[in-house]
Amino acid sequence: MRSNATPSMRNPKWSRDEIIITLDFYFKHYPRIPDQQSDEIAALSQRLRALTNKLGNELTETYRNPNGVYMKLMNLHGFNEYHSGKGLKAGSKLDEEVFKEYVDNREHLAKVAAAINSWTLSDIDIEEPERTDEVTEVEEGRLLTRVHRSRERDRKIVDKKKAAVLHDTGHLACECCGFDFQLTYGEVGDGFIECHHTRPVSEMKPGDKTSLDDLSLVCSNCHKMIHRKRPWLSVSELRAILKMNFLRNIK
Repeated sequence: MRSNATPSMRNPKWSRDEIIITLDFYFKHYPRIPDQQSDEIAALSQRLRALTNKLGNELTETYRNPNGVYMKLMNLHGFNEYHSGKGLKAGSKLDEEVFKEYVDNREHLAKVAAAINSWTLSDIDIEEPERTDEVTEVEEGRLLTRVHRSRERDRKIVDKKKAAVLHDTGHLACECCGFDFQLTYGEVGDGFIECHHTRPVSEMKPGDKTSLDDLSLVCSNCHKMIHRKRPWLSVSELRAILKMNFLRNIK
């Protein structure tokens, strides 16, 4: 006989943001991880739920509840070489990846987690920017990637940056490869170039203003290459890659 019961929906896989927040909690409390029924675990559960809500995702009753959060903390034991006790063995590849990224850089981990929490609790609406091309999520997670992209889409500051560069140099050229849209495309390329926000996402706090020095003018191709892999390249790193490949090709 077929059952009419609706199968329960499984919660989504843990995001990079969530693992960062949980890993920061883990290191701050290790080796004495709070009890499953503790106020600390309950508070961590609420922080994770608030993050998901900030990203505009729906919350189920069981989403990142204290039981699931505690299990994730036990999963992290499996990647900790200094842990002599037993831990759960169901840690994901992303758990391991994030653990290895931050195990020897816990000060930076705490900084990133604090930035995620600050934006989660802020009353600033961070909409997902419309993109037709794929942008790799920054190592600090989805929320701070969204903050970064929203800063690059701030039309007022972008226009001010273009005007300042035009005043100083007389043209808009890519800071990585030197490409000038107007020189190549004529009138149709006049005034066109993209902006890349160079300030580390972990340093972006709610209420901070974007300065002109935080922006670099880049062509569309270079901008895509900067954002293509994790960690994102800096303007100077991409410029060095272009120079190296140019010298290699002329030999």
